[in-house]
Amino acid sequence: MMDKQNGSIADRVFTHLKTKIQDCDYMPGATLHEKQICEELGCGRTPVREALLALRKENLVDIFPRSSIRVKPITGGYINEIYQIRKLLESAVASKFCQLYDKSALMAYDDKFQTVDISDDHTYYTIDTEFHLFLIRVTGNQTLIEFYKSLMQVQYRIGMYASRLHTAVKSDTYPQHHTIIQSILNEDPAEIERVVAAHANRSLVISLKAASLCAVSDDLDKRQMKGAYKNEDSKV
Repeated sequence: MMDKQNGSIADRVFTHLKTKIQDCDYMPGATLHEKQICEELGCGRTPVREALLALRKENLVDIFPRSSIRVKPITGGYINEIYQIRKLLESAVASKFCQLYDKSALMAYDDKFQTVDISDDHTYYTIDTEFHLFLIRVTGNQTLIEFYKSLMQVQYRIGMYASRLHTAVKSDTYPQHHTIIQSILNEDPAEIERVVAAHANRSLVISLKAASLCAVSDDLDKRQMKGAYKNEDSKV
């Protein structure tokens, strides 16, 4: 068991690495090196390893024993699964519980989306994921809410990823969210289902473009590495 000092250091290392991964300072698929992390943060290997194990539990890294540590990739299949869940849950919950939403809170979100600086990725995606979690909180189902918190962490990283790869389109973010908010304020279940699904589909396409760009880049890197190995072999 970790001692108290190592525990607090591991917590700080975990927070540091998680932020880097979530904000895509460490891009999906990137290789992490224990030694480099230790040198960067000025700590020993034990707290770094504890932090990495905790990150693996949150599905943020892959650990290959005696080989490497990789930031969890964001694939097209993974993105499709996330949005399948979102479309099912958000549409159903928002339409069924539309009469129970706090209308003042909805209008406050409308103001946030209208005034947010869309060039500030962290602030924008924080507001966005908070809003979509707000749509689920109305159920009062703590198990569902905790699950959706985890899902929105993934959604935040997908958004940051798309922004880093310049596939994100945020210029129409206010009209998109305003339409959802207005349909809920009007307590129109059919319209809510339509606009929530349309918004999710639009976001899905943007995210899949990012995943496809990364897949092309990874394939190119692999081919270049394979070519380099062949060139080295031919010299032997």
